[in-house]
Amino acid sequence: MRFIFLTIHFALILFVVFPLHAAECQWVETAGEAVVENITAEEARQLALNRARSKAIEEISGLGVSGSALVKDFMLVADFIHSMSSGHVLKEEVLNWETATFRQKADDPPLMLYRVKLKSCVTSDLPGDPYFRVKGELNRQVFMAGEEATIKARCTKDCYITILNLTAENKIWVLLPNEYEPSRLIKAGEEYTFPMSGLSLEMQTLPGHKRDAEAFILVGTKERFDLMSKGSSLKPEDLYKALLSLPPDTRTEDVLVYEVRAKD
Repeated sequence: MRFIFLTIHFALILFVVFPLHAAECQWVETAGEAVVENITAEEARQLALNRARSKAIEEISGLGVSGSALVKDFMLVADFIHSMSSGHVLKEEVLNWETATFRQKADDPPLMLYRVKLKSCVTSDLPGDPYFRVKGELNRQVFMAGEEATIKARCTKDCYITILNLTAENKIWVLLPNEYEPSRLIKAGEEYTFPMSGLSLEMQTLPGHKRDAEAFILVGTKERFDLMSKGSSLKPEDLYKALLSLPPDTRTEDVLVYEVRAKD
């Protein structure tokens, strides 16, 4: 994904330290697996990590673990992304990586399987305002490289909207606010379109990837949520800490998962 101005600019997120409006994180050990089938080894390792993170959140939050132990469908990366509404991984440590071969049937060619054992410190999110919601909509869910994305968003109450991009390499970029467009107060029910006229969101895969599963994260807040200063990207755990510094009834999130495919 590229955010295009006359030249390309991004923003480094700097945080003021606040007490977290959630319980202290709890440590848990989980495992994640992914098979290299129509994806690269790098992508399989990222899928395995996200699966282990998702299991950690589900375990601490009391949710049932969904899906198969083996992650073969590339879009199942969304398991981890959607689990963020129930909890957040604030710290993590990779304990062990293993590789093995995997066959669905005896006469199938062997596939490489990556298995990770992860130790994560997870906090479960507290209930917020049930009547305060942000809802986003993408112009499509699957993009070919070079196509442009448009996001439409509404809040059920007056709010400020922050738009972030969670990339396939597990980095987060702040798209809104930016140096051309501030995060202004959106009235309840008002439709907001991003990016503004004259800017564009051009979708691209990571170098060497045939396809990537990523997400836009929309954060609605009742007060202005100033995350950014000049610079580049941040780690997901830094975003989660910033979100948890806000009282639960003053914030709401929506996640828009999409796929980008390289041109043949």
